[in-house]
Amino acid sequence: MMQSIRGTIGSLRKPVHAKKLTASGFSNLHSSAKVLSPLNSFEEIQVPVPWGHVSGKWWGRKDVTPIIGLHGFEDNAGTYDRLAPILDVEAFLAWDAPGHGRSSHVPVGMAYTFVDFIITLRHIIKHHGWKNISIIGHSFGSCMGHIYASLYPSEVEKFVSLDCARIFMAELGNSGMKGLPLLRKQVQKNLKADSDISKEPPAYELEDMIDVFYKATSCSVYKENAHYLLNRGATAHPTIPNKLYFTRDQKLRYSEFNRPSLEVLTESAQNIKCHVLSILGTEGFINLAAKTDIGKAFFQLEDHVKGSAATYQRVNVVGTHHVHLNNPERVAPLINKLFAQ
Repeated sequence: MMQSIRGTIGSLRKPVHAKKLTASGFSNLHSSAKVLSPLNSFEEIQVPVPWGHVSGKWWGRKDVTPIIGLHGFEDNAGTYDRLAPILDVEAFLAWDAPGHGRSSHVPVGMAYTFVDFIITLRHIIKHHGWKNISIIGHSFGSCMGHIYASLYPSEVEKFVSLDCARIFMAELGNSGMKGLPLLRKQVQKNLKADSDISKEPPAYELEDMIDVFYKATSCSVYKENAHYLLNRGATAHPTIPNKLYFTRDQKLRYSEFNRPSLEVLTESAQNIKCHVLSILGTEGFINLAAKTDIGKAFFQLEDHVKGSAATYQRVNVVGTHHVHLNNPERVAPLINKLFAQ
């Protein structure tokens, strides 16, 4: 058995409800019965989809429509493990998007496109028969919420955007290639990922995995909080004892297909009619890029949202791109105020 998360991280600050995290399997890191909050317990759920299932974590009452939580790209529902218990709402449901967390991967031969994620969200909502919803979305999840709220403006009541990365979506990635050259590369990479499916995934010691994860998030997720995402995003290696591997679909990194253009984002911003709260980390992606062309384009989009939404508020909160995970106590009061109205 590998040493616990406490031993791995050493002297770093640890959440009070952290339990042992070993290569034999990631234990649930919430002691839900001991959390003193409006959402004092959660349940793992699954919704069937044509290619398998979509997994989620449901906090609170099951007889009401929950607030829907959408996570960032290559993250999972664990991104809300610290925020959900201190939200003053009746129910909250965080989903693992396809290929993420504990949700099924798409079949071999298929690729991930942005519209597929929107279709999946619509499928979940229709499956439960919900008529009116509210959304909390982080980063990529905020882009999903933004588009969904514009497609179905009469069905979305409130939308909380956590350090939204939607403007980066319109740039077709950060590889420096645009248009056809980038898409050609994505096709090639997807085909290679399919051909490599039978190969063993890279194996990591727990300490190394945390370091890799920390660097992959540009140091946005503090190391002491990595386990909230690794709990759903990693598991024991199938063949190498005492090692772990990342379980997300490797094809996700080659999913530039069908991302919304700046024109689509602008049109959607002009069709959002719900109450909107936009929370930006002072060290998040947008504020760090505020003086660049991409940052300026984001704030122009926000002006369109402000002009169309029922109400609009933008707040800077001290923290990183994952401020809701690292410092949920800074974010929760703002969200609770919105949902109390």
